[in-house]
Amino acid sequence: MKTHSVFRVGEMSTARIEAFSDGVFAIVMTLLVLEIHVPRVTGDDISAVLAKSLLSLMPKFLSYILSFGIVSIWWVAHHHFFDLLQKSDRGLLWFNNLFLLWLAFVPFPTALMGDYPAARVAVMTYAGVMALAGLSFSWMRYYAFFLAGLSHAHLDRQLIRGAMLKSILNPSLHVLAILVAFASTKVAIGLLVIIPLLFFFPSALERQTHAEFSRAHHATG
Repeated sequence: MKTHSVFRVGEMSTARIEAFSDGVFAIVMTLLVLEIHVPRVTGDDISAVLAKSLLSLMPKFLSYILSFGIVSIWWVAHHHFFDLLQKSDRGLLWFNNLFLLWLAFVPFPTALMGDYPAARVAVMTYAGVMALAGLSFSWMRYYAFFLAGLSHAHLDRQLIRGAMLKSILNPSLHVLAILVAFASTKVAIGLLVIIPLLFFFPSALERQTHAEFSRAHHATG
């Protein structure tokens, strides 16, 4: 059976896949904070003991903030990606689910690294899950742009290729963080903090589509 007979069938709108994905994003972002529990303390000086307990939770707070930032950046990228598509198909549905599989798993390595920030295996697990999520997202974009032809025809192909290169940089840097963790977990965590900052700013493709939308809005306004 040919691959295209399995995936490249059933052309449809992107509305339901976007709605379903937004629901998963919302659940994941909620689960991240649910991994942080209020400390239970007793004694005569509750404030002092509580302050010490909160301080001990700092790694969990930081891992939560890091993961919330990364998931937020993925949500923005996911939103923009689907805005570039004119249709969906069976393959995109399944590849989006593959991305959501790793996304939904993010709360676990987040809690793991929050509990064991100095443990190499915890940092490597975190970076590994992020790498797999980033790789699946990059593959989904490649499939839609280059294999299935699901994007709008007017898009600049050179800008699409540039956006793909930037996309694949995400999992590549997370793989690098895994390798760095063998030498230093602190440096690896520092790299994990830097990675989402690199993707905060819009790509050239995003700026172009924003400019086109603005021109179209003014023309019809």
